Amino acid sequence: MDTNAENGLLTKYGRKPYPPLGKPDAGKIPETEDDDEETGYHALIEQREKKGSAPRFRIVLAGGQSHGCGYAYLLGWLHTPPDTFTIYTTTHIFILSGKNLHRIENALMRDKVKQLREYNPKTDTMPADGEPFIEHINVTSRFEQ
Repeated sequence: MDTNAENGLLTKYGRKPYPPLGKPDAGKIPETEDDDEETGYHALIEQREKKGSAPRFRIVLAGGQSHGCGYAYLLGWLHTPPDTFTIYTTTHIFILSGKNLHRIENALMRDKVKQLREYNPKTDTMPADGEPFIEHINVTSRFEQ
């Protein structure tokens, strides 16, 4: 196939050739996925867009421990208004206590949960009224029973 025909097809279907590879700028640190996280306390951080075919979320305790889970391993949840939300995965049960937890349920329904974070009174500031607030997370491993 000649190059004029190839260029015509690329133009016709809107594909642009890939830009040439280059060396990264010296001293510049490449951004990672976590660089875009918001500052301050947020009980619920949502994913901006669906990334990949196997999205994951994490649950972070006040002490900094983090539990990761893929949506494929999320068995279900139980929302008991107004202040209890239980998440069942294949390996753990997470019982969240707090306020405005219905927003977490809405985000789970849309596969948008990126992170759920327990409030740490030593380092976090109180969220605005109406925002989700996770006062405590109780974690039970299905293997330790």
